[in-house]
Amino acid sequence: MGRVAIWLMHGVRWLAVALVLMPGAALAETSKSFQVAADIVKGCFVSTNGAGQWGQINLGTVSGIARGTVSADLLSTSVAGIQIECTPSMTATVSADTGNHAVGGVRQMGLNGTSSALIPYQLYADGSSTPWTTQSVSLTFVAGATKRVLPVRGTATLSGAMVAGTYTDTVRITLSW
Repeated sequence: MGRVAIWLMHGVRWLAVALVLMPGAALAETSKSFQVAADIVKGCFVSTNGAGQWGQINLGTVSGIARGTVSADLLSTSVAGIQIECTPSMTATVSADTGNHAVGGVRQMGLNGTSSALIPYQLYADGSSTPWTTQSVSLTFVAGATKRVLPVRGTATLSGAMVAGTYTDTVRITLSW
């Protein structure tokens, strides 16, 4: 630590300032640098609906004697499809299982969540006309683009003479990168 002394000479207008350094004192550096760094890792985020799901396909209300097919899109937060956001310049894959009531690899909706009565259905992903079974769908996120919507369409085959009730199934979707 330093000490400053000021002397005034009597009768002379002279001011002297002296800086006396204590032993062991050093001058401090007035400039120094430091680094700032961050590691950005690959990752993805999927938007969910109010129930914490990635979406829902609602095939509507139909007669128990209806025949033919009914279709609907997967909706999530009023968007048709699974909303996925990933790090730019990466590829992710999305796969689906066969659900809770599959028979011979064919997805089935079960009456009141059970397998007591079944309605077969198919899923179609990303505009494909080939049913989406368990194969992966590849999604590329190019530089500057981070958001994608994966459209998913469900189609059920109605055979007529179906027991009245609510038919459901749960399909588990896996996003990998």
